[in-house]
Amino acid sequence: MKKFVVFCLSAVFAFTAFSFAGCQNGGGALKIALDLEDEGRYDELFDYFTETTGTEVSATYGQDISKLIGTANEPDIIKTSTVDILGMKESFLPLNDYIEKSGMDTGDYIDSVMQALTIDGNVYALPTSINTSLLYYNKDMFDESAEEIRATLGLSENESVYPNDTWTWEDFRKAGIALTKTEGGAYTQFGCETQIKWWGEWLVYVNQAGGSFYEAGSDNKVCALDSPEALEATEFFVKKSMGDETEKFAPNAVEAEGGFSFLSKKAAMILGGHTGDWYSYDALGLNWDIAVLPTPVDNPDARGGEISADAFGISVRSKKPDAAFEFLKLWAGEEGALKMYSYNKIGALKNMRELIAALPEEEQNGRDMDAFFAAVDKAVTLPAEQDFSKVCREIAMSELYKLFITGRGSETDVSAVLARIKTNVDNYYKNLAA
Repeated sequence: MKKFVVFCLSAVFAFTAFSFAGCQNGGGALKIALDLEDEGRYDELFDYFTETTGTEVSATYGQDISKLIGTANEPDIIKTSTVDILGMKESFLPLNDYIEKSGMDTGDYIDSVMQALTIDGNVYALPTSINTSLLYYNKDMFDESAEEIRATLGLSENESVYPNDTWTWEDFRKAGIALTKTEGGAYTQFGCETQIKWWGEWLVYVNQAGGSFYEAGSDNKVCALDSPEALEATEFFVKKSMGDETEKFAPNAVEAEGGFSFLSKKAAMILGGHTGDWYSYDALGLNWDIAVLPTPVDNPDARGGEISADAFGISVRSKKPDAAFEFLKLWAGEEGALKMYSYNKIGALKNMRELIAALPEEEQNGRDMDAFFAAVDKAVTLPAEQDFSKVCREIAMSELYKLFITGRGSETDVSAVLARIKTNVDNYYKNLAA
């Protein structure tokens, strides 16, 4: 497999067919707005596109895209995601005609991702990288507690103490407790981080237990968190941080604010996580790896981990839509995906596993990519409801947070909190429809 920066002649000839697209769309560069952490990552991709098409790419970083849309500085290429596309689609050109004329096959992408980016039969964006829920673990912290982990999980000296695809919630709990340390009555280390402000951990448990956020057949407008499954899952989530010594292996809200996290090396695991954090893990020198999610004891095939994708579409006001599409095609294709991979982002192509395996070993990231793609195979997309992230973050997580504090404003009755979330979510949608 060639290095990304050394392009073969066939690639140049392949792009000759659209080398006039930039000229046909007038002067000026293609504008694209990216996240601050992306600065410098894709310069080679931009340079290659300019070299083969004659169209420059001008990137800005860290700007609020919502404040650019509809202004003179609106990008030609706009970032979205499988979570946000429904609420943003009015800003995007449908891509069906461009896709058909180019000969590209959207069947090359993970089906669930493309389904999320397709609304009423129209594709509005192409995916550039995916996130899926995983169990992250600090190998050094596991090694330091290997004796305790072997004892609690009944492992022999020849068996690895690291998480694996047989782990259940009970294994997760037992290992987490073995990894939790105290000194002088105060916690110095936890077995796992707690994600209290984002649904990425809690909703995994709910889905794996057989629950869901919305009731089936309600057009994602009626909350389903009053179910026994949601109660079981949420109780596990809460006890992990608020239980007694046989249950607690993660920080409560106050301890979490005190710096007990995976990034700080004061929590040995994080469940859910985000592939966008991989770059930071490496930059901070963490000795880490990934495993598939632990599952309920009686359901090893439980699904519930999230799959989502960053994606980019073309502004309906772009004066360079042809050139913009050709850049999207490059970015979301194999060469773009390999460049993304060099920065620890995993493309949404179905053959991504094979593309990575074909790289020289020194260009692979050293993570357990078999675990990654096994997690992708079991993952589910988030509800196709444009206000899902809003109601989940602002209603559900704000109420759940009260279960992770003590004293004034705290809650201890999980079923009452879930009932209140359901009432508030249902009222939100009723008010929208009124």
